[in-house]
This record gives sequence, structure tokens and C-alpha cells, in this order.
Amino acid sequence: MSRERGPAKPVGKTDGRGASPVVGVVLLVGVTVALAAAAGAALAFGSALGEAPPQAAFDASLDATDGWPDGQRLRVVHESGDAVPVGEVALVVELDRVDAHARLTGFPTRRLTGEHVRGRDAFDGTYAGIDGALDAAHTDGTWDSGEAASVRIAQGEVDVRPGDGARVTVVHRPTNTVLGRVAVTAE
Repeated sequence: MSRERGPAKPVGKTDGRGASPVVGVVLLVGVTVALAAAAGAALAFGSALGEAPPQAAFDASLDATDGWPDGQRLRVVHESGDAVPVGEVALVVELDRVDAHARLTGFPTRRLTGEHVRGRDAFDGTYAGIDGALDAAHTDGTWDSGEAASVRIAQGEVDVRPGDGARVTVVHRPTNTVLGRVAVTAE
């Protein structure tokens, strides 16, 4: 008696569907891990992404006259827009002729010290060196529309002359957003 057998089946395989459940489980685990990572990143960075900076417009002027306490004063005026918390402001000042660049932070303050200036310190460190909305003695903590703030450039350190160019940039520090950038010519 002879038995006829059909074609031989490969060893270890009973049908063609054996790998499908394993591949499906691996794909589902991969998608779950990717979604969990995306959700974690959104929660970790959500507060920084959700904070909108204030919207404001600024103007500036630079006085080239000699004399203490008002000579060589850079005035920045909040012309319009949202009130800006003074503690969240940085001023970036660039003086063209002398190639000076500095970032001023730590407002409000009574005077500019080395703790407040990053870059070339060309600013008056006396109590007359800062005034207005950034001066701790004259602010309520916010820089409102219509208010001015000023910093005095130290005579002798930098002599501002009529026609000298400068730029001032107002930065919202928590979001590192430029609120205003003004180019001025000393008068």
C-alpha cells in the first residue's frame, strides 16, 4: 500500500499567518511609545510655548550734550501697546562709533552695576545713571505706554558726539522676543 503525500511543508510553519500577530504587537507598542514621548514633550515645553510676549512699540533718543546728570542719556519711550513687566525687560545697546555692545538686565534697579551689564560697561554706575520706568525708585513694576526710561552713558568711558549712531533693542526675557528695535542718531 502506497501512500501518496502532497508537497512537503516547510519545517516550523503550519500556515502563512504566523508572523502577523507578532508584527502587529510590535507596531502597536512602537506607536504607543512614540505617542507617550510626544505627550511628555508637550507637557514639558507647554508652559514656554504657551506664554505670549507683550506687544509694544518703542522709540528712543540719544543726547550728545556733556554734563552730569543729564548728558549722554539714552531715552527709550514705550509708545503704545501692552504694559511690560520691568523685571522681564532687557535692553541691548549698541554704540556704533566706539563699537560698544551691552545687554542690560536686572530691572528695576537704583543704579547699573556689573551685575546688570553684560558686554562693554559704558554706563554711569551712579544713581543718576538710570531713570524712569527702569529705576526702582520711580516704577510701579510695569513699563506702561507713555512712560520713558533712560540710561546714562558714562562720560570719559565713551564720549557721545552729535551724529553718532546707536541702536537699542527692547527684549522680553522670558520668551527672548524682541519687543522693539530702534536706531537713533545722537543730537
